[in-house]
Amino acid sequence: MFNAQKQFAELGQANLEKSLRLTNIALAGAERLFQLQLSIARDLLAENAETAKSLSQVKSVQDLVELQKTLSQPGVEKTIAVARTVYEAASSTQAELNKLIEEQVLEFNKNLVTSLDQVAQQAPAGSAAVNLIKNAVESANTAFDTVQKTGKRIADNLTEATVAAVETGAKSVAAATKAANKAA
Repeated sequence: MFNAQKQFAELGQANLEKSLRLTNIALAGAERLFQLQLSIARDLLAENAETAKSLSQVKSVQDLVELQKTLSQPGVEKTIAVARTVYEAASSTQAELNKLIEEQVLEFNKNLVTSLDQVAQQAPAGSAAVNLIKNAVESANTAFDTVQKTGKRIADNLTEATVAAVETGAKSVAAATKAANKAA
């Protein structure tokens, strides 16, 4: 009886620690995004103040056109940089959460195999059911590992392709804007 109470207390403690870790991962991700938002807001405020100052010094249409040319290109580059930073923060948080989930699956499987070993020791000699279950668990573990690695590889490839497409599109827009400004 005492052993069962001890195991229950240990299980409760382990689950509490896992919940705290999950909460810390989520809070760290939210904090990164919040810090990024603050940084962006600060930069935008400074840029807007600088733009207002520059606009107040414009004396002709030609000066306005030149000011517009100088302001358009950095905006596209900053947008790409911000998007990349947001993506990196989200990816980092996702990777930490995936690691936590993977650890839980591995721990569950380890406990299951340990329990099956205990059952096998108590089972009558030559019991095929226990070996069959152990083989099924090992096969499931292998399949899970393969699916997880394949899914990660696919997600990484899609992410790289998406980032490359966005960057190419943004550069095309920037080039078109630059060409339009030159023509004007």
